[in-house]
Amino acid sequence: MVKLIELLLLTALLLCGCAEHYDIVDVTGQEDFREGDLVLRCGYGAESKVVTEASQSIYSHIGILHYDTPTAQWQVIHAVPGEAEKGEPEWLKAESISEFYASDRASCGAWMRVDCPDSIAAAAARYALQKVEEQVAFDNDYLLSDTTQIYCTELVWLAYLHQGIDLSEGHRHEVPSIFSKDGACIFPCDIEKSTKIIYVKPFKTKTQ
Repeated sequence: MVKLIELLLLTALLLCGCAEHYDIVDVTGQEDFREGDLVLRCGYGAESKVVTEASQSIYSHIGILHYDTPTAQWQVIHAVPGEAEKGEPEWLKAESISEFYASDRASCGAWMRVDCPDSIAAAAARYALQKVEEQVAFDNDYLLSDTTQIYCTELVWLAYLHQGIDLSEGHRHEVPSIFSKDGACIFPCDIEKSTKIIYVKPFKTKTQ
């Protein structure tokens, strides 16, 4: 598995270029969202290609939903590299769901719900939002052993773990040391396939 991922990393870096087209992800139905629900997406970059190929999954990125009352819109709290303004730190962020699913960032997406009371899901969202307010940085080393910096799936996992729910259920993917010195990561599919997920609903997409 490690040698396979190393090969995928090299291949993705060599072959990844601009996408020939962009897809639009339709995120209607937001009236059914609840605080703490999870959203998945797959992008066009080299990192997305590596994650989807290594995990044999459709999705490469995950975030947690929070309803922002001042703006009256749903936001996605997530940790992602390469989207900060030039010269700005790569902190965890909360952005509108339309920005999260912008056509140059997402080729497809899905919405998931964790099997827990609303109060637990809301507490998980508050935990994630607190990490944004603390300006926690994205973890480019992908270390579960160090929570001073956090990557996307780690954020979702920690948010629910602090409420007593282990969404990964111990599942890890072996990765090469150049990806993570821990030698293992939690991928979005490890959350998606959890027995604690009630349902996964793909969003419709169309090519523009």
